[in-house]
Amino acid sequence: MRSRIIFAVTALALLVCALGFSAAGSQTPVVRYHQHLEQPGEEQLGPCASCDGTALCTHLPVLRIDTGGQKIPGAAILDGTYQITGYETGDHGEAQILTSVETVEGEGVYHHGNDAATLSARAYLRYRGDTSRAFSKHSYLIKLVESDDPLQNRDLPLLGMEADNEWALHGPFLDKTLLRNYMWMNLSAEVMGSAPDVRFCELLVDGEYQGVYVLMETNTRGDGRVRLTEYTPGDPVCSYLVRIGTNTNPLKTVEPFSFYTARLEAGSCVEVLYPTALEQTEAVHDYVTADLSGIERLLFSADRDEWEDVIDRASFVDYYILQEFLAVNDAFTKSTYLYRDVRGKLHAGPVWDYNNVLDNFFRPIEAEGFLLSRRGYFAPLMTDPDFVEAVIRRYRELRQGVLSEEYLNTYINETAAWLGGAVDRNYSVWGYTFDTENGRLSQAEYRQPALNDVARVIADHGYGTEATSRWLMDEVRRLNPADHEQSMEWMRDYMNRRGRWLDRHIETLRQHCASSKTSSHQTD
Repeated sequence: MRSRIIFAVTALALLVCALGFSAAGSQTPVVRYHQHLEQPGEEQLGPCASCDGTALCTHLPVLRIDTGGQKIPGAAILDGTYQITGYETGDHGEAQILTSVETVEGEGVYHHGNDAATLSARAYLRYRGDTSRAFSKHSYLIKLVESDDPLQNRDLPLLGMEADNEWALHGPFLDKTLLRNYMWMNLSAEVMGSAPDVRFCELLVDGEYQGVYVLMETNTRGDGRVRLTEYTPGDPVCSYLVRIGTNTNPLKTVEPFSFYTARLEAGSCVEVLYPTALEQTEAVHDYVTADLSGIERLLFSADRDEWEDVIDRASFVDYYILQEFLAVNDAFTKSTYLYRDVRGKLHAGPVWDYNNVLDNFFRPIEAEGFLLSRRGYFAPLMTDPDFVEAVIRRYRELRQGVLSEEYLNTYINETAAWLGGAVDRNYSVWGYTFDTENGRLSQAEYRQPALNDVARVIADHGYGTEATSRWLMDEVRRLNPADHEQSMEWMRDYMNRRGRWLDRHIETLRQHCASSKTSSHQTD
């Protein structure tokens, strides 16, 4: 208890300090519900007095899904090289199935798998994600609907979050710490002012225990999510939310300036998420294309003196710092969101998909070096001295608060301690995933050596030789943690090394906007 009090006081002090700074000068406090600080853990609750320990008993909320025996659609179909070639459908070709979803929740009490439901609803369900659909531990997309009319959405405040009908249920699989999405969604909200809300829970599907999950708000329009002026069909202008990604719906994609000039990463498209699919007429697509293209032309032109008239600098500064600090390899390739209200500027965010951050990508990412300063919109933004100075100043401020090493390491330790026995229960099901040599994992389910290292070893020892095979096995073993404790240690170590490298080198971003013969900022 004493450590929790110390952390709460430290967190409050650091948050107060952080609130004094903003790239845009905002002083608006960020109120964020951190589940592990607000809800008591096992130590505070003591032994459960209402069960004998033979069934699921947890201080976490419980989420139950009943499919009625239906096959859940959306699992990845892999080819011989473990590339995704398509997705499975339901028993009758469905892309989603109608199920029942229930929660067992309430603060300050233990929850059991057979307790009476707190909230219940009918819901459409499918597996979700891009590469994660190939994992054995699936993530789910949940769409709540009215029981008597499944064509009508139903908003519910699941696990105490803002009422809505669409939810992502993330199953930490490659992230053996179980923490990344929970921790960094919460901290991103403290940095940027908003981010999808999250809650830990334990999941039962058709009565079978599935482990620890993170229920997450999705990036959709809503009062508690992305706040955009509602679109009225037929309006000549509209607010919009778009996603840059590779697994997009071709009926919802647009081709702005960055697309046809190949400034997006190869294979990426721009998908319109709001207005909704039913509202996306040709006129809506034309408007979003033209508006986004106008902003992009201004960004990528030789003269960017007016870009701040259409781009919210604070959001792009904070977004860049978070993605660079976390070594996010997907920025402006996948899971990158942008939005603009008809009454405002283009904003970066909301953030998404943090399960691969801090060197948890499929292949290693060094803790040293800038990853994103030449990618996407950041390539032109980093040639602007004012933007670079804002990044440097804001980074220094955040390292004294929310992104300080003390704050981050305490947050990790306290969250892991709060999860308590849920970690062991999770790995009673998924413990085999620590063993990359047991034959139960496909090559799409664990981290692999860097491609240039593989090419070097093959060049030295030949393809398929004993020496190459032995090196590959050793390297896979080195890149994948042997247990939960090691996964935690690796994440902490990488995070600290990454932060310290950025501390020493953040000022070198000025080189991107230094005057030269080819720079638009050249001086006489």
